[in-house]
Amino acid sequence: MSNEKEFWNEETLKPLVSNRSAIMGGTAWAAYAPDPRKLISFAGGIPDVPSLPNNLILDATERALRNNRTESLQYGGTLGPIALRTALAERSVQTEQFEVRSEHVIITGGAAQGIGLVCDTLLNPGDVVLVETPTFPGTIRTLKSYGVELIPIEMDSEGVKLAAIEDALTALEKKGKKPKFLYCIPTHQNPTGKTLSLERRKQLLTLCSEHQLLILEDDPYGEIWFEEPPPSLFSLSEGGTIRVLTFSKIVATGLRLGWTLAPPDLISRMAALRYDMGSSVFLGNIAAELIRSNQLENHIKNLRGIYSRKLTKLEESLELYCGEHVRWERPAGGFFLWLELLKGLTAEAVVTAANEEAVIVGNGNNFNVTPSDSNTTEHIRIAFSYVPIEEIEEGIHRLGDAMKRILAEKGKGS
Repeated sequence: MSNEKEFWNEETLKPLVSNRSAIMGGTAWAAYAPDPRKLISFAGGIPDVPSLPNNLILDATERALRNNRTESLQYGGTLGPIALRTALAERSVQTEQFEVRSEHVIITGGAAQGIGLVCDTLLNPGDVVLVETPTFPGTIRTLKSYGVELIPIEMDSEGVKLAAIEDALTALEKKGKKPKFLYCIPTHQNPTGKTLSLERRKQLLTLCSEHQLLILEDDPYGEIWFEEPPPSLFSLSEGGTIRVLTFSKIVATGLRLGWTLAPPDLISRMAALRYDMGSSVFLGNIAAELIRSNQLENHIKNLRGIYSRKLTKLEESLELYCGEHVRWERPAGGFFLWLELLKGLTAEAVVTAANEEAVIVGNGNNFNVTPSDSNTTEHIRIAFSYVPIEEIEEGIHRLGDAMKRILAEKGKGS
C-alpha cells in the first residue's frame, strides 16, 4: 500500500487531472504564513480585525436559532436561503432604486463562487472575455482556468476606457468573434481604487447595449465609501447586468457568504449548475437577522469611518517618508491606494527591498491581465484596511527607507 500511495505524485497525476486543474496548478492558497520578523503587511485586502462585529454576530446567531432553528440546521435550495434572498432583495430596493425581487438573487459562498458560477453558466473553452487591466488576480486566474481568451481593456483616471472597448469589439468582429462579457470593478477598483463617474457608467451601458455585451460587475468594496459613489451598473440598467457582492468586506471573511444579482433567467441557470445543496442556511439566516435588525447598516457606517481615518494616516505618512518617490490619487473608498513609482524605481525592486525591511506591499505587475499589458509606469498596491492604524506610519517609514536604499545603490553603480 505504501508503494501505491507514493506512486500518486505530481508527475503521475498529470494524465488524470482536468484541463482546469492543469491550468490552475497544485498550489493551495493559505490564509496565514508564519514569519518570525515583526512584519507590517500592506499586502492583503482584508478587513480591519478589531472592527469584526463579534457581538452582533452572536446576537444574530441567537435570534436565527430561536426564530428558525429547524430551518437553520437543514439543507437549503441551490438558490440559497430564502430568508436571506428576501432580506437582500428588500434591502436592494433601497440601494438599487428599482424593484429587486428574490428571483434576482442567488446566495453564494463569497464573491469568488459567484464569479465561478457565472463562468460555469456562460463560458466554453475558446470563448472571449474583455477584462479591465490592471485588475484582481484571482478573477484573472479563474477566467484563465476556463480556457478562454482574455482581451485586456486599458483604464484611464476614472476606470475602464470606452474607446478601448470599442477598439477590442471592432478587432474581434473582424475575426468573426464576439466576447461573452466584460468584467470590471467600477467602484473602488482593485488595485487602483478608481471609481467610474455616473456619466461614464451611462456611456458604458449604452455602448454595451448597442453591442449586446453583458457586463459582469464585481462589487466587493462598493459600500466602503468616503464619498458616496454613483449607482451600480446593475441599478442603472434596471437589472440588465450581473453584479457580484460579498459579506466578506462588510461583515467578516469567515462567514463565506456572498450574493449575485442578475436577470432571473440567468439566476435560475446558475442555480441549476450547483451540486453543493446551496449555501449554508444557518449562516444565511444569521446574515438575514443582521440586515433586518438594521445592525448591518450601522456597522458599515462605522467601517467607513475606520477606513477613512486609516487612509488619511497613510497619506500623511507617505508625504512624510516617500513623497518625492511616489504619487497617487486619493480613492473615494475601498481598501487600496495605487502608488506610482518615480525616479526610475521598479515595482520588483521596491517589493524586494521593502520585504527586507519587514514590510509587505503588492507588486503592481501582478495585477496585469497579460504580461504584455501596456502599462508604461511602475506601481505598487498599498492595502490599508488590515494594518493597525498605529503601525501605518512605521510601515511607511520602512518603505521609504527601502526606496532610499535602492536609489543610493543605483547611484553608486552609475
